[in-house]
Amino acid sequence: MDTMQSQPSASLSTLLDQLRERLGAGAVLTGDDVTARSVDWLTGTPCHAGAIVRPGTPDELAETLRLCHAARQPVVTHGGLTGLVHGAEASPEELAISLERLDAIEAIDPVGATITVQAGAPLQKVQEAAESAGLQFALDLGARGSCTIGGNIATNAGGNRVIRYGMMRQQVLGLEAVLADGRVISSMSPMLKNNAGYDLKQLFIGSEGTLGIVTRAVLRL
Repeated sequence: MDTMQSQPSASLSTLLDQLRERLGAGAVLTGDDVTARSVDWLTGTPCHAGAIVRPGTPDELAETLRLCHAARQPVVTHGGLTGLVHGAEASPEELAISLERLDAIEAIDPVGATITVQAGAPLQKVQEAAESAGLQFALDLGARGSCTIGGNIATNAGGNRVIRYGMMRQQVLGLEAVLADGRVISSMSPMLKNNAGYDLKQLFIGSEGTLGIVTRAVLRL
């Protein structure tokens, strides 16, 4: 696997060059920078993806998926890598897309009791931001320091307070996601009462990344 990883195919090399041009050289990791990372915190299994791409904004993530779609390049999403079902493992023919740089707390509304965050924000960071505003984000997991909001949404996480406050599904008011071809689907409503048409966010919550990659979310506090 290491040999295959160090010598990507011509088509993959071309795609990686395009991604470096659009996102910057530091956004694309290859070789030892890939295998030095593990994809399973329990066993320490090294990452064997052909490369790791680290978009810095939702727009860069959309551009990444547009390029991968055009090249028919399969991808695997990396969040906090705290899962135990091997969902983050990638082969040398696949690219890993890490959301580690999409970790911003964009806004807190203490009156409306909402927080808007990017998908790569760790759960603990969101909890602490809520506490600084005198509020609480209800979801809590043992992996709070590592797991990310995007992963919590993709898996519809339950956690330690689920009986009282419900699953992650109950904490999400709105979200934004990028489809496989790079199109952006946005349903970033901060309102609990919202009966305007299809509730698109519910399709993505618990979908395990099969429909698209979540980039941002509006959460209840």
